[in-house]
Amino acid sequence: MPPPRPRDLGLSACALLLMASLAGCRTESTPSYIRLSGTAPTLKDAPTSRAVLVTFWATWCPPCRKETPSLVELAEKPPEGLSVMVFSHDTDMAAVETFLRGPPVPALHLRLDEDLAASRAFGVETLPTAILVVDGQQVARFSGSKDWSSSSMRRLLEKLSHEQHSDVSKPAP
Repeated sequence: MPPPRPRDLGLSACALLLMASLAGCRTESTPSYIRLSGTAPTLKDAPTSRAVLVTFWATWCPPCRKETPSLVELAEKPPEGLSVMVFSHDTDMAAVETFLRGPPVPALHLRLDEDLAASRAFGVETLPTAILVVDGQQVARFSGSKDWSSSSMRRLLEKLSHEQHSDVSKPAP
C-alpha cells in the first residue's frame, strides 16, 4: 500500500475535526417535569388565560431567588395563551417588595399564600414548585429552580399549553 499523500492527510484531518466539533454540539435538552392529570384546585382571581403557570415561591428561598429574573421575563412576555400566577410563602408583602425593589410586576399576579391553603391544595411540599394548569386541568409539575425564559422551556410550555387536556372524571361523549 502506498504511503498517504499530504493532501489526503489534510482532508482526513479536516474530516476528523468536523466530526469532533459536531460531537461537541448539543441541542438544548427538554426541561424536567412530571406529567399530571386531573382537575386543578379552583384559583380565586386567576388570570383568564387558557393556561396558567401556578408557581409557589418565597423571597427567603435561594433557588426561588435564582429563578426570579427568568420568571418575571416569562410573566411579562409569555407564550400565547399562558399567564403566570405566583403564590409567595412570605408572611407580608413588604418582604416581597423589598426583594423585588418595588411592587411585583402585575403580570406575576403575585399573592401571599398566608395560610398555605393554595400550597396544600396543589400538594406543594418544596419551593420552588410550579404547576401548569390548562383548561382547568393539572398538566405538569416543575420542581426546583428553572430557567423560565430559555428557548427549550418556552417551547415546552407552548407544547403543553396547546395539547388537548380532558377531565378524566367527565364521561367521554
